[in-house]
Amino acid sequence: MNKDTIFGTFDGTGAAINVCLGFVPRYVKIWNLEDTTDLPELEWHSSMQAVASAAFGVLKKTVAGVVMSDLAAGGISSYAGGDVIVYDADDSRWETLAGADASEVYLDGTYNRDASGDAAYQCYGDFVCPDPRDGARVTTVPGFTLGTDADMNVNGQQLVFMAVR
Repeated sequence: MNKDTIFGTFDGTGAAINVCLGFVPRYVKIWNLEDTTDLPELEWHSSMQAVASAAFGVLKKTVAGVVMSDLAAGGISSYAGGDVIVYDADDSRWETLAGADASEVYLDGTYNRDASGDAAYQCYGDFVCPDPRDGARVTTVPGFTLGTDADMNVNGQQLVFMAVR
């Protein structure tokens, strides 16, 4: 795999999601493949942070033609990592230190849900995670955050992304 470009998928939750890659990307593009009405795409690169009206990317929807809009909030932003999550064997899942299910916050990057439950733990990028055991603590690695934009981050809808170092 080319470590400069990472491709992946995750499910929207409606809440902000940190996708941990092992690096902060310079460019991210996300597609919502399950919204067949609008076919939304969200594109962001690190220089956009300097432009308030587009600091969180440019959203493109295809509804009777192409509609594009800048996002001043709720889109993509860089994520520095550094949050601690802990494995709870009683619940068979990684949790935040406050006890909330980490799968709602850290998806498919450092933390990855799979069909067999919440015990899967892997990273797309440069970080190798330990096997889960009760009380194990891990510090999340850098990546990007997808905010709460209602066109992109829809609870239960599958998203596909490309991130470039």
